[in-house]
Amino acid sequence: MLLVGVAMLIAVAGAAWYALDRGLVRPLLPLERVGFDGELAQLQETDLRKVLTGHLTGGLLSVDVGAIRGAVESLPWVATATVRRVWPDALRITVAAHEPVAIWGRGALITADAEVFRPSPLPDLALPDLAGPPGSAARVLERYQGVMTLLEAAPLELESLSLNERRAWTLTLAGGGRLHLGRTSVNARLARFIAAWAEIPEADTRELGVADLRYPDGFALRWQDED
Repeated sequence: MLLVGVAMLIAVAGAAWYALDRGLVRPLLPLERVGFDGELAQLQETDLRKVLTGHLTGGLLSVDVGAIRGAVESLPWVATATVRRVWPDALRITVAAHEPVAIWGRGALITADAEVFRPSPLPDLALPDLAGPPGSAARVLERYQGVMTLLEAAPLELESLSLNERRAWTLTLAGGGRLHLGRTSVNARLARFIAAWAEIPEADTRELGVADLRYPDGFALRWQDED
């Protein structure tokens, strides 16, 4: 009799779970509300709710919080998301957004950790442009940080920094001037140029066109009005 009783309990529990899983009965602690907080400036709540379609079935206890977190983190602006059950009928999703420090290539942004993400549309942000071959994001970002430290001592504003397929660097200034830095001794070449820039009389009255810093003991430059 004991075995029969146990078998009946298992059968009843299995039938109840099947009915709950299939939506045949109303779940205990039904999920009624989903709320969002955190860094939402670049995110639309409609987009957040859209990616949750199909993930909110069942009750508060049976909903798959891991799948919900993954769905939210699939959005380009989302760095991480945490999902909490809030008794008796709600989920609270907290979002941490990516913080871009530069535009990367065409149509992407890059964070201080060299993580590249592609929001659509790309927002209009006052950020420098960085570019490089595939897999070079961390290297370009590191070079950019070093260049910015050097430029603090000069009246020169960086607009973009790029690394080409030959691993040569080009820096473009806000006024349109280009500095060809080459592949080696990049920081030393730039530091030498910055030190000399303050001693060039025409630097205050003319716009730089191109400066080639790849010479061993100096550099060559051309002004924009000479083009």
